[in-house]
Amino acid sequence: MTIPRYDYQQPTQADLLSALTTSVGADAAKVLVELAARRAGRPQPDSPDELVPMIEYLMELGDLLRVTARSEKIRAVTYRALHAAGG
Repeated sequence: MTIPRYDYQQPTQADLLSALTTSVGADAAKVLVELAARRAGRPQPDSPDELVPMIEYLMELGDLLRVTARSEKIRAVTYRALHAAGG
């Protein structure tokens, strides 16, 4: 879903996978996203609120992942705030 007033696209698991792929490669990114989803109990997160626990788990796994995951967390939290404000 996009917040029209801001033209801000909702972050998704696919976005997280793409960002991680850039940082650690496709195979590692896929494994990390699956691991994080399993850890969060949400194999297919539907909202930024469901993505955040996955992202926070990834942030614990090391410096490179922390940087990439933090960027994705900022996107998720920003989307959540704009959406709550009525976009």
